[in-house]
Amino acid sequence: MSSRPNTAKPELIFEHVNRSSRSQSDSKYELIRKAGPHETMFNLFHELGIQSNILVAATYTHSDKRGLTAPALFEALPVVINQHPALGIIGVDQPSQRKKGSHRLWEARLNTVNLRDCVEFVPRDGRDQGLQRIIEKSHNEWFDTKDRTRPLWKLVIVDNTHALFIYHHMIGDGLSGYAFHRSLLAALNDIEAQKIIDRISIGNKGSIVNIPTTLPPGHSQALFQKNVSIIYIVHAFLWWIIIRLIFSSESFLFSDATFTKKYPTPTNPFPKDKRTVTRIESMKINCTTKEKCLVACRIHNTTLTAVLHTLIQVTLAADIYPKAKIGFSRVAVDMRRYMKDNKGVDVMLNAVGTFADAQWLGRYREAGRDLTIVGGIGDGLSLRAHLWDLARRYGARLHEDINESNTALKEYVAAKLVGEDKEEFVSQGFHNIRLFTNYSLLVSNLGVFRQIRGEISGGWNINHVESSTAAIKASVGNAGIVFNVASAELGALVINASYEEGVLMPETVRKVIEGLEKRLKLLIE
Repeated sequence: MSSRPNTAKPELIFEHVNRSSRSQSDSKYELIRKAGPHETMFNLFHELGIQSNILVAATYTHSDKRGLTAPALFEALPVVINQHPALGIIGVDQPSQRKKGSHRLWEARLNTVNLRDCVEFVPRDGRDQGLQRIIEKSHNEWFDTKDRTRPLWKLVIVDNTHALFIYHHMIGDGLSGYAFHRSLLAALNDIEAQKIIDRISIGNKGSIVNIPTTLPPGHSQALFQKNVSIIYIVHAFLWWIIIRLIFSSESFLFSDATFTKKYPTPTNPFPKDKRTVTRIESMKINCTTKEKCLVACRIHNTTLTAVLHTLIQVTLAADIYPKAKIGFSRVAVDMRRYMKDNKGVDVMLNAVGTFADAQWLGRYREAGRDLTIVGGIGDGLSLRAHLWDLARRYGARLHEDINESNTALKEYVAAKLVGEDKEEFVSQGFHNIRLFTNYSLLVSNLGVFRQIRGEISGGWNINHVESSTAAIKASVGNAGIVFNVASAELGALVINASYEEGVLMPETVRKVIEGLEKRLKLLIE
């Protein structure tokens, strides 16, 4: 990907304030447009102590063994910021134009960013789980959104090698993290090749970067051609209501989750000591095993996402919740493909929906039989065939939804029906979010990070990536587990399973990871 800044004039989707105007309360930023429903949701999640951030980490290597340094990053990051104006976006509440006493979220643009506020260098402890613990720690450090002089992202450099891009979910989704690292990698290589000449405005101190006046893409709701289907929304709402009324929570996965059903409001947010605390369990699949698995997926006409989803459901049904009848699951779906002007994955915005589904767990439990107990070569072949059949069926359902029925898109655009004001969003939206997501698992696979090779011989490369999403407070979102999947083209595949502390036992999540790893190896051996 070229590191040249995008100077094309964007389509102005929303009403915005004239550039010459400045906020009366703070000249450090200017209002640019009303926020979309997903940006409002993520702003509320952070402000109320429900969810902190997301991150995408990458390991940078250089042919001459050099590491990432402050001078190199301070030269490269202005290029990245110039490419991605969303890195200058913050959220600012304004009085509602509809109801007195209510508030409407606006997106505002910082005028400058001080890179010294955004870049942090830390050592990594010598333990195998050192990076995992730093990722977990990063999730439990919240942005100070009341300080409207700093952006809603930071870059934590571990051992001058691992770059953790940590950002407020309001400015981007998981693929936005991939876009950031591709831009940073290209900038580092371009600088080394001396291709950057007077392109970026940097202040006298060498760390103050002017935010480009180019607006980031309009929020994704305005870029979709799909209209809201009221009939579908009513049907889906009634379906979920009936299922939850007919069956007790013991019939679902994660029935042992412990949490309060109270959720915060703008006038009564969670205090700092009651904010969501995220915990993580990780699993790494080496590159050889990953490639073997991908080949097997092609042979069996399914996808890695479908295989992982299947093996997770099998493990939960067979090993942990033997009495559960129904498994609620969601798979993250990239919505960029549906946009009027799809600029591809290297654009920072929120454009991720979910394919929500329910599975009867009997067949999954049967597929989870322990071969060490059953024994026999024939049993092993039969078990593998059963697992592949489940994965193939789920993959077909997911493919049909993305390409034909579009239920994930229908649910995504349904956010337009929620009130625009933040108070309305809480009263109308939080109950629906809990209805659709509680007691479910989520698989979010960012796919393979394919870097654009540097234009010089032996430059910078990225040989390892991983992603992670902070847990959402179970009282609002989900009492289950989020499985964040990512891998570099020539690197290992990493699964970071995030969950809320105190809701599930750590032993439960570790057992899921262990069962997933065991069954994945069994499936492809």
